[in-house]
Amino acid sequence: MTLLLCLRKESKLNPKLRTYNMIPTLRTLTRKSKLGFGKYKDLTVQKILDMKMPIVLISPYYKLTSINYIEDVLIELKITEEYRINKPSSDKEAYYRFLSCNGFEKRERNTGADKLIPKNISTSKGRLQAINHGRK
Repeated sequence: MTLLLCLRKESKLNPKLRTYNMIPTLRTLTRKSKLGFGKYKDLTVQKILDMKMPIVLISPYYKLTSINYIEDVLIELKITEEYRINKPSSDKEAYYRFLSCNGFEKRERNTGADKLIPKNISTSKGRLQAINHGRK
């Protein structure tokens, strides 16, 4: 504790030590805790569980080093002792192993956005006139 206080005091004086202010903290989230990041940052853990969206809570547990849940929430998310990881750390291999063993499907990437890429159509004057008149 005194080392942290010394670093904070010195960082005000010495600009080279400012990088030491970033101290990783382990957040143990309860049911009443707000997520605080991502799309659902204003929702509590309980509301996300009530919405039946466990993947929103499972993903940060495995992918972020600073997020942990209390025992009760871990049991409700079906993260048993064999799937738990030591915190603070992240383990994507354990995440994919958990998903495959518990019936979650891995999302396919780059399938929807490719459909939105327009085709290269020559844009001559006649072509633009045809489009404007509804003749494609």
